[in-house]
Amino acid sequence: MIFADIRLPGVMDGVDLSWEVKLRWPLLPIILTSGHPLERIRELPPGVAYMPKPWQPLNVLIAAEQASAPARHG
Repeated sequence: MIFADIRLPGVMDGVDLSWEVKLRWPLLPIILTSGHPLERIRELPPGVAYMPKPWQPLNVLIAAEQASAPARHG
């Protein structure tokens, strides 16, 4: 699983990273976070979760568990 901020130093930010990861490893869960409300949220690939800051460690664990759970088809 990848848990990253939308704002990353360097050439690629978190949104770009999530697109690249989804192309290469489509089943790898990704959660992006940001302290800037809804920053680039509309640009996230399908299946990438967003968690606004501030968050509590327990919330990250719950989100990680949900992101890692197999998709339920109903």
